[in-house]
Amino acid sequence: MADSRRNAIAPGTLPVLAALAIMLVPALIGVPRASGDIQPLRSDEATLLVGVDSARTSVLTIVAALPSETAAEPNTKHRRLIGTGVVIAPHRILTTARMALPNGIFSVLLPGGDNRTARVKGVDRQSNVALFEVDGPALPPLRQASPQSIAVGSWVAVIANVSVTRPQITLGRVVGRGERIDFPYSGDIVEIEATTNPGASGGAVLNELGEWVAIVVGRAGKAPPAAQGPVASAPQEVEHPAEQTDLLVALPVDQLQRIADDLESYGSVRRAFLGVQMRRGITGDSLGALVEGIVPNSPAARAGIQVADRILAFEGSVIRSGEEITSLVRSLKPDDEVELTIARGTEILPVRATLSGIAGLPPAPPPPGSAGEIGKLKNELRKLQEEAQRLQEQIKTLEAAPAR
Repeated sequence: MADSRRNAIAPGTLPVLAALAIMLVPALIGVPRASGDIQPLRSDEATLLVGVDSARTSVLTIVAALPSETAAEPNTKHRRLIGTGVVIAPHRILTTARMALPNGIFSVLLPGGDNRTARVKGVDRQSNVALFEVDGPALPPLRQASPQSIAVGSWVAVIANVSVTRPQITLGRVVGRGERIDFPYSGDIVEIEATTNPGASGGAVLNELGEWVAIVVGRAGKAPPAAQGPVASAPQEVEHPAEQTDLLVALPVDQLQRIADDLESYGSVRRAFLGVQMRRGITGDSLGALVEGIVPNSPAARAGIQVADRILAFEGSVIRSGEEITSLVRSLKPDDEVELTIARGTEILPVRATLSGIAGLPPAPPPPGSAGEIGKLKNELRKLQEEAQRLQEQIKTLEAAPAR
C-alpha cells in the first residue's frame, strides 16, 4: 500500500493500545485511496488493536533444529530455523512447511518464557503449510472469522513472531484474491500488500475486528526471499530486521481448516482426482475441453467418459479449457460427487462421477495424436525398406547366376 506502517506492540496494557491507536489513525487517514472500493479502517480501530494484543498468546515462535546441532557443545552459538506459528486448537499450531525439517527437533516458545516440545503431525508442500502438535497445557486458539471478511480493498493486520516476546505487527491491504499461476497451491489465495519483516511467513492475518482470517504462506512479486539451505540463516535471536514492502500470499481460514483436518487425519492433504487427460488451452472452434486420454480404473473411466468426448460443463460452470477442469477438480476433495455435461458426437449427455484420491492409480495411456501416428508410419516404412533391400539382393543373385 502507499503508506504502510509497522508498529511493534510489546506486551502491555490497554492504555498502551490507546496510545498506539492515536498514532495509527493519522497514518491510516493519510493513505490515499487506490480505488473507490478501498475504505479506511472502521471508526473503532481500537478493536483491532485489542484483538492484536490478545493474539500475542496465540501467535508464537517455533524453533526447528537438526539433532546434530542440539547435541553439540552447549557454549557454541548455533543457528536455528525460526518461524511463526498460529494456534488453531489447544494443542495444535499451523506454520509453514519449511519449518518441518526432516528428523528435526522442534520447540514452541511462549511469551512467559515457557518452552514446549512440538512434533510434526503433517506437511503439505503445495500450500506450504505444516501442522504441529504441542505438549503441555492447552494454548488459546485465535478467534476465527469468516473468510469473506477479507474482501479486496479491506485492511488487515499481519502478526509475525520470531522474537518470542515482541511480535512484529504490520498493517496491510488486501489487493487480490483467487488463484495464482506461479504458486503451486490451486485453491483460493489472498494477496496482501504490506511492509514486512523477515518471519512474516506463518504469521496470522486479522481483520478490522481483530479476528483471524488467514495465514501468510509466502511472498510473491515485489521482493522474494533469498534461497535458503536445509537450515535457515536466521539466528536464534532476530534483532532489528530490515523492513521491505512485499506482496504477501495468504490462505484464508476455510482453506486452512480443510488442510489442517487432512494433516491431522492422514499426515498429508488428500487431493481429488478425476482421471481425464485434457487438451490444453482454449479451443477456438467450440466450447468445452477435449478429452484425449482416460486413466484406467479412474473416476472418469467408471463414469463412462470416453476419449474424444468434449466436457462442456462441470458442476454447472461452462468449460472453455482443460485448465479449468484441473482447477475445479483441485478445489474439491476425494469422495465428492460431481456432475459433468459432455458432448459425444451429436449427443449431449449428463455424467456423474465420484472423485477419488490421487495416489494409487496407474498413469493414463498416451493420447492418440500425431506423435503416435508418425511413429507407426516410420515403423511401417522401415519394414518396407527392409523388404525392398531383401528383394534387391534376390534380384542380384538371380542376375549373377549362369544362364541355363
